[in-house]
Amino acid sequence: MAQLLQIKTRMKSVDSTLKITKAMKMIAAARLVKAKDRVVKTEPVARKLESIVQHLRDSEYIAKSPLSEIRTEGKELYVVLTTDRGFCGGFNFKLLHFAEDEKLNPKDSVDIAPIGGKGLDYFEKAKDILKLSDEVTTIWEEELFNQSRLLYQELEDLFLKGEYKAIYLVYNKFESVLAQHPIKKQLLPIVFHQLEEDKNKELHSEIDYLFEPDEKSLVDTILPLYCNLNTFLGFVETKAGEYGARMTSMEGANINGEKLTRQLKIQFQRARQEAITRELTELIGGVECLRR
Repeated sequence: MAQLLQIKTRMKSVDSTLKITKAMKMIAAARLVKAKDRVVKTEPVARKLESIVQHLRDSEYIAKSPLSEIRTEGKELYVVLTTDRGFCGGFNFKLLHFAEDEKLNPKDSVDIAPIGGKGLDYFEKAKDILKLSDEVTTIWEEELFNQSRLLYQELEDLFLKGEYKAIYLVYNKFESVLAQHPIKKQLLPIVFHQLEEDKNKELHSEIDYLFEPDEKSLVDTILPLYCNLNTFLGFVETKAGEYGARMTSMEGANINGEKLTRQLKIQFQRARQEAITRELTELIGGVECLRR
């Protein structure tokens, strides 16, 4: 009887856990729809803005902008975007180890600025951690744009003060519900490269752009906007990846829980049959003793 009660208690515990994991999967799936839609709407804007910035790379005001100043001396800063909650498989684990591996690669010293509860806990005892303001260390679903704007303002101030020669965003890029991979993206100084549509240099050099109201005002406005949007894109991809990873993780937990429930039911039936057989044997043995 003790074994039957133990199995029953465990079955109830597994059933309760399954209710929680199924609810968490449903919540993650519902939030993923909104987060994925936000990524889909943000990425084209980011690509278009990047194209505009890259086309302006020959502007004299780009070269004079402090946001594009290339420095050879100083430290680098890695801003690692993690989640506040767990239950999302290896989403944070892969990212944090990727950040540590990237930190060991460069010869220059690197500081880490974790965003999100998991990152703060992981790097809590690190010596080279940079603690940012409380307003940006937690990623809130309803305040993603405002938080990304505040974070970029802090990072821009650090860069303009000369405390770091380069600032990178390290986060999980959202590919699909099942695929999110860590990337390191340079935020400051702004990197300029050859675009696919500009492979014909002669054609590019012949283009004469018209600027309204003027070239300097456009450059001074669009460069911070470009960096701010890249920061926001990191936030929205982190959120979408979190929900995708959590939904996948909870689905795996549901499958394992249902499998365990079936095994416990088989164990319960076997234990019940053994108990009945044992009781019958004892009863028959008692009757035989009375007859004698």
